[in-house]
Amino acid sequence: MRFIVFLTLLISSFAFADDAYEVQALFNKYVEFGKNFDADVVELYSPDARISTLRDGRDTLEFTGAEWQTLVRKIMPVAERRGDVSTYTDVQVDSHGEGYRVTALRSSALKCIDGLDFHMDVEREGDRWLIVEEYTETASLSQCEPSDELAESLSKISNMIRPHLPLNLDADTRLESVEVEGSALIYSQRLHTTTASELDLDEVQVILNQIGVQSACGDPRVSSLIDNGATIRYATVDREGERLGTVDVSPGVCSALRQ
Repeated sequence: MRFIVFLTLLISSFAFADDAYEVQALFNKYVEFGKNFDADVVELYSPDARISTLRDGRDTLEFTGAEWQTLVRKIMPVAERRGDVSTYTDVQVDSHGEGYRVTALRSSALKCIDGLDFHMDVEREGDRWLIVEEYTETASLSQCEPSDELAESLSKISNMIRPHLPLNLDADTRLESVEVEGSALIYSQRLHTTTASELDLDEVQVILNQIGVQSACGDPRVSSLIDNGATIRYATVDREGERLGTVDVSPGVCSALRQ
């Protein structure tokens, strides 16, 4: 009896080792696809997968596997132009639920940020291991030190605008502050005639995105700063100070529009 129990445990441990090896191989393929900016990485996801990204410790973006597959094919060329590569350390593979969980710490070369939490859950669907859940942390603004030239340009713009603040941009919008944070120029504005409860916030975000990108990329001087590593942020609140939306026009965005 003891021999049978021992044999069963031995077979189970070999099966676990084989499965864990296959899951590790899938993760390695995932990393390699990312380094090569290969949009075929989407083939590693289940169409029913759940993908979530926690941005700045505050906003969560969520996608289904099918939505993610479409989005990645659109944004991968932009990521390649920006050199947006992730590396992973402290990788572990452990059994989890009906499959395995790969945990790691992610580093962003583009934004000079280390130690971002990451995990993916992998389960077997038919004869394949597929990603059924992915979670990652990210930050909107780069923590890279700007070049002396870029830092000087951003400082000049900020110093030029500040004496005129607050500044009414139109009947509804007031620019209240302009700050430099690393390689980012942050415009803080207020819609002083309305409150968040009166608005469709999803629709507002779409409109803010359109206006922000058009404003930044439509000005050759500003788009040149973006091409040279700056991020232009438009942070908008309502008349009571409640956040309505934030738009970041980052390096690569304007050049993608010019393609």
